[in-house]
Amino acid sequence: MRRTDNRAVYSVREVARLLSLSLGSTYALVRDGEIPARKLGGRWVIPKKRFRAWLDECTETATDDAKGWA
Repeated sequence: MRRTDNRAVYSVREVARLLSLSLGSTYALVRDGEIPARKLGGRWVIPKKRFRAWLDECTETATDDAKGWA
């Protein structure tokens, strides 16, 4: 049986895995504000809804940029 994940946030490690990035690179993007995140109790968390919206925006921009090369 598959367990549903009702958490509202991702960890930095989870986002690194989702983006196929190193953990260090992902932390740098979080600290620089590139990836939407909040620091809670000394720990970075990434709200799932904001992350998905950010990712959608990034992929739309990349698609638009690619059209300019055609």
